[in-house]
Amino acid sequence: MRPPRLFVALIIGTICAAAMAGGSHESVEIKSIRITNGTDYELVVAPLKSPERLDTYIGRCPLFTVRGTYSRLHSIQFPSFVTREAHLVALAHLSEAYSKGQAVNLGWMGGGFSLVQADAPCVVRSRALHLLTEQGVTSVVSYHDAI
Repeated sequence: MRPPRLFVALIIGTICAAAMAGGSHESVEIKSIRITNGTDYELVVAPLKSPERLDTYIGRCPLFTVRGTYSRLHSIQFPSFVTREAHLVALAHLSEAYSKGQAVNLGWMGGGFSLVQADAPCVVRSRALHLLTEQGVTSVVSYHDAI
């Protein structure tokens, strides 16, 4: 007996969606951070490259600039733990790391960044940040589109 076509299509769609929802992070040095209006920010980082990691977005840039905010309009697309308060906690973490000269892990989930201009791959937008700790590793994770 063959499985129904709809069932097969559903399984394939789920696998593809799971693959697209992936993410990554890169260890970075914060060169500057400017926070305005509480949630808007511009973050400039330099990746601390390692041969075993080369992030899709960050890893190929000598300097990587994130122009971000917390977008209440788009927040309904994000997981429930990606809130304005979580965004503020992530910004505080970045500010503290910058003031202490500490490296941080900066990453993305799903469609975590969007290019500001097609010809400038190292300048991106973010619509929300979240501080994530998994397996003892803390990362600031960017969200831009639904996952």
